[in-house]
Amino acid sequence: MGKPYDPSRQFQTIAEASRTTGLSQYFLRRGCWDNSIPHIRAGATKYLINVPLMIQRLNEQSEVGAQAKA
Repeated sequence: MGKPYDPSRQFQTIAEASRTTGLSQYFLRRGCWDNSIPHIRAGATKYLINVPLMIQRLNEQSEVGAQAKA
């Protein structure tokens, strides 16, 4: 059996990151493909997402969006 799910880990698989953040696996997978989500590849098909950095970038983008509307 694999490692137990730990939401505090920095690097998480797409399924784990989806569970931690509430973002869809499709959104995270597409972000890895177009490099808008910070990640590393582990092998040919496994992506490990840097969840704290992704959340930081999403927060920065939402702040910029809020400032543009004001």
